[in-house]
Amino acid sequence: MEFLTIQSVTELEQINRALENEGVNRLAGESDIKRLGEGAWHYAYLVEDDQLVLRIPKKFAYDQAVEFNRDQLSAEYGSTQAFYKIANQAQKGMCPEHFHYFIDEVLTYTIESYVGTTVGMEGQTLQQSKQYGSEIGKFFRALEDIDPPYEGIGYLEVGENGELKGGLDMDLSACIVEEREEYQGELDALLSSAYTFNKDKVTATGKELIPNRSIDREKRILTNQDSSPENLIFTKSGVKMIDPFPILYTGTSLAANHVFNYQTFFQTVSDTRRYTKGNYHRHAPLLRAHADGFVDGYTQGSKQKQMDLHIEVFLKLVTMAHTHLELLQEETLTKEQMIRFGTKDQIEKRLHIYLDELENF
Repeated sequence: MEFLTIQSVTELEQINRALENEGVNRLAGESDIKRLGEGAWHYAYLVEDDQLVLRIPKKFAYDQAVEFNRDQLSAEYGSTQAFYKIANQAQKGMCPEHFHYFIDEVLTYTIESYVGTTVGMEGQTLQQSKQYGSEIGKFFRALEDIDPPYEGIGYLEVGENGELKGGLDMDLSACIVEEREEYQGELDALLSSAYTFNKDKVTATGKELIPNRSIDREKRILTNQDSSPENLIFTKSGVKMIDPFPILYTGTSLAANHVFNYQTFFQTVSDTRRYTKGNYHRHAPLLRAHADGFVDGYTQGSKQKQMDLHIEVFLKLVTMAHTHLELLQEETLTKEQMIRFGTKDQIEKRLHIYLDELENF
């Protein structure tokens, strides 16, 4: 294992450096290492005696060397800390109560409360999946009642004075309108492509939905773009959320991101290196049940909220189809693109699925 550090260290040495820095008992030997797995960017370990999770960044991600960047790490870890705090205000116990991070060229890590083991998707019935989805939907709705601690829109970054802020400095309504035009442009590109699908029907759907995208009903919040099953802990006492990708934007947009991913995206990318471990193609009915529960929990019977969410899900489908169209137009794919999306044959096959979904929306 290679960590993001300028020194040559063993796994046990780097773990113990972090634990010692936190004032936590060191591990006696390699047999005490409890690996929880790894994501694209971090290795994760359970500190069993203290019920903590230690994450140490990797030296390589997506087959490429990672450069140490203090500002990027500060933005990533600082936004996670802020999101955990807001998340637990929205719903007590949704995220780890304790979170701390340390950033240095020699030693970088995060450490947080352990929230338990997950039954995974494979351990759920359809009804349980729907219930978990409903819980997450209610949580996303509750986030909309909390004012964000930072200015700006978009992913968080470090400002000139060391403060965290959104990457875009603009009015939310203006941003939504500008983005709405971008979605229309993406739909137009799909409609003018050589691919065969019911373009008249999709055109009509776009004309009905895109101009009615919610603007004045939206507010700027700190929410989470990555609520995939690998970042949700499904327990007997409810669902928990870890390892978020915080973003300052509208609640409806990110709620729709969750719905689209569970309804459509995850099962269609299960053949890629990035998502193959999830076996999402085997859990498609559970994922759709989760999405149905989420919609119920998030909209809470509001017809207006249902329509606003419905429009946003359509926009997520449009932009994902357009992303695949653009990938097919690339002369060659990067390593990261291939890890995330697969070969061009896989991408084209997936594009046809999305075009069919647009027809039937």
